[in-house]
Amino acid sequence: MLKKIMLYLMMLETAGKFLSLTFIFSTEIEHLPVAVYISTGIVILFGIGLICKNIISTIATKELAAYYAVMSMSVVLNLIFMKLFSRAELGFFDFAVIGTILDIVIGCTLIILAIRESKYVRVRVKNDV
Repeated sequence: MLKKIMLYLMMLETAGKFLSLTFIFSTEIEHLPVAVYISTGIVILFGIGLICKNIISTIATKELAAYYAVMSMSVVLNLIFMKLFSRAELGFFDFAVIGTILDIVIGCTLIILAIRESKYVRVRVKNDV
């Protein structure tokens, strides 16, 4: 159940970031630092790679946890870059590209839940009838 939630949320996050980045580039209102675009692009490419791998075969929970770790680190770096190098007014699509503290909290929570779930062994008892 957790793996499905992580997978669908990853797909939604990747699609949202991709559409927001595409909209920003198509309207030519680029006022974010280049490092923000690069780190968001890395997260998008990682997400697209995992989506393609999910279509071909199955994804491990560790791979989804790695995506959320990369996404959380990208948001932290984006927020640092925005604090240091930019004083621009940000809109909805800019925040979708940069990320927020809530993205970090959700990513870290899902990583912790994935680690806790992998510690336990599930044993299925087959009843002989």
